[in-house]
Amino acid sequence: MNIYPKLELIYLNVRALAEAPQMIMHFANIPYSYKMAWDYYGEPWIKQKKNAPFNQLPILIINDEMQIWQSGAIVRYIANIANITPKDPALLAYADAIFESAQELQSPLNPTINLYTEEKFKEFRDKLINNILPKKFYNFNRQLQKFSGNFFLGDNPYYCDFAVYHYFEMALLLDKNLLNDFPRIKNHMDALISLNGIKKYLDSRPEIINIGINPKMKINGIEIKTGANHLKK
Repeated sequence: MNIYPKLELIYLNVRALAEAPQMIMHFANIPYSYKMAWDYYGEPWIKQKKNAPFNQLPILIINDEMQIWQSGAIVRYIANIANITPKDPALLAYADAIFESAQELQSPLNPTINLYTEEKFKEFRDKLINNILPKKFYNFNRQLQKFSGNFFLGDNPYYCDFAVYHYFEMALLLDKNLLNDFPRIKNHMDALISLNGIKKYLDSRPEIINIGINPKMKINGIEIKTGANHLKK
């Protein structure tokens, strides 16, 4: 039986940088708690931002003591205790290159879906669909052909696969046909969804609604505006 540290993931009311860590923890059956920043601190994030490491989220709190910021550091830490990090240094570097290429999509893809509305949303959506995403997905699709199997390094998933999946999924919220020309990416998504715990997590997490108009997360049937500064009652 695995003995894991106590883990608390603190973030915002958005679907973004906390997705890969949570997918990995569900896949590896690692217990954790997820708290909105305003629930954890007891007041809006804007009032507590100055007290957080480097004034940013997400934060992973380990055993009530160590605070880890930077989403990449959080993912790598969880990947290590989940044993989904390549042992070979070259393969580790390769997985990290895939991971960092995915992180480049954090902005503008995550804020476009979670925060932008009306003309700003349309401007960034069109830029993503017509320019940024097709180029990036062409390269991801090409890298998926380097090894046999459905994942970036072959038959077994590593932390980079969970990180990239998030951006594939977010892209489909902008245009459900965006991946039609990338069959290896579609295979990758299907394979990852079939992993232990992943579909259960995806089906149980808050739904994001009204994208581009008035984005909200639907949490336990309650619609809460996306963002950072709400104090949940």
